[in-house]
Formats: sequence, structure tokens, C-alpha cells
Amino acid sequence: MAILVVNGISKSFGGLQVLNQASLEVAEGTITGLVGPNGSGKTTLLHTIFGLIKPDAGTVSFRNQLITGLKPHQIYEVGLAFSFQLPRLFFQLTVLDNLLLAARNHIGTSFASALFLRRRWRRQETELAQKAMQILELLGLVHLALHPAGELSGGQRKLLEIGRALMADPVMILLDEPAAGVNPVLGRRIYQKLYTLREQGLSFLIIEHKLDILLDFADYIYMMDAGRVVLSGTPKEVIENPVFYATYVGETQNAAFRS
Repeated sequence: MAILVVNGISKSFGGLQVLNQASLEVAEGTITGLVGPNGSGKTTLLHTIFGLIKPDAGTVSFRNQLITGLKPHQIYEVGLAFSFQLPRLFFQLTVLDNLLLAARNHIGTSFASALFLRRRWRRQETELAQKAMQILELLGLVHLALHPAGELSGGQRKLLEIGRALMADPVMILLDEPAAGVNPVLGRRIYQKLYTLREQGLSFLIIEHKLDILLDFADYIYMMDAGRVVLSGTPKEVIENPVFYATYVGETQNAAFRS
């Protein structure tokens, strides 16, 4: 069953056609990869799905609900989260505080609730702190809970960004290159964490250029070129298709990639 359906999305900036009738589906409880050469429209498509960019044409449905035209915070509220390529963290705050700020429906954000519902507010804060520590334990960051986020390595910041998304209790997360800028060992560790979350029922749509990692963990792959989805299938089907090498890797690297 598809949890996300993207149908015929088109987008132009000035005279440049960035997305051209792009369509894809993400099955519930899967890791779906989105690959393609630089400039093929991958990030623009994710931004359009999340409401950061308004499409010229086409629709996006999430859990059988049309979300085209909704603002990002409205899409966030229905259970779809976005973890950006460059982590958007509060670097002077602790790792734990970064997670707490990402939780939804804080009682304390309302003056009246903070004043008249203090017991409920305190109980919620305790529950959120426990939840945040559980997420940090899952991500292997619990020992850094009270450290400023600015002290984290690039890979740890990626994990914290994923943790911030998890604090909203999403059913699906969009990820833009979670393994970018980190060493291969940590890149695989990030994907192992994502695979664990997938086994718990989360769905993922992931842009990734480190194909050697993505192909080991993805259930399904879409490849874009010039704003269109030009190829889709299981990882094995995709890498065995000549279109993959002609468009993304290049014919001359075919043999090297297979070895």
C-alpha cells in the first residue's frame, strides 16, 4: 500500500524546467531511494512534496490525503517529516534540548496553558525528556545528551537531525543525502539506524549519491534525469538496467561498478 503518491509534478523557475511530470510512489514501511545526476531535480521534488515549493502542476497525496498546497508545518502535523542535507540545529543548545524543541504540541508554548495547566505541563516535559533519551539511545548519542550540538561531528549532526524528525512521531521521513560528508563506516551506521526504524514501521524517501550504501538498504529505487523519473525498480533491477549506466554512472564505468 502506498503511503505517498506523487503524480505528474512539474515546476519551472523562469524559463528553466526543473521538474517535468515527475511521478513516484512510496510503499508503506519501506526505504525508497531517489537517485540521479546533479541537477536532475531530486531536491526540488522533495521540497515540493514537503510544501517548501509550490508546483506548477501535479498533486501529492500522503496517507490518502491531498497535501498539495499545504504549508510545511501543516504537512509536518499530519506525520511527514523532513531531515535536510545540512542539519538545521541550534548549535549552542544541548543535544537533548535540540530534540525537545522538535516535539509537537508543547503545552508550555501557550501562556494560558503554562499558567493554569502547570502539572500537565511538567508531566509532558518529563515524558518528552524520556522520549528524547530513548531516541538518543537508539541513535547512539545518549552519551552526548548534555553536550552543545555544535561540538558534534558531521555524522553525529546528521543523526541528531534524524532524531529531531523522530521527536514529531512521524510515519514517514524525507531525507536529503544522510550519508553525505561522512566517512563510509558512519554512513553505513546511519543507514543501519534507518533500517531499524523501517522494521518498526517507518517509511523513508531518501536522496543519496553514495549508491554503494543506499543499494544495500533500499527496498525500491527511482532514478531521475532532467526533471523526470526515467527508471524505477528494485536495487538489482535498477543497476542491471543499461539506462542506469548511460544516465547516471556512464557506460565506461559499467564494468567497474559491477566488480
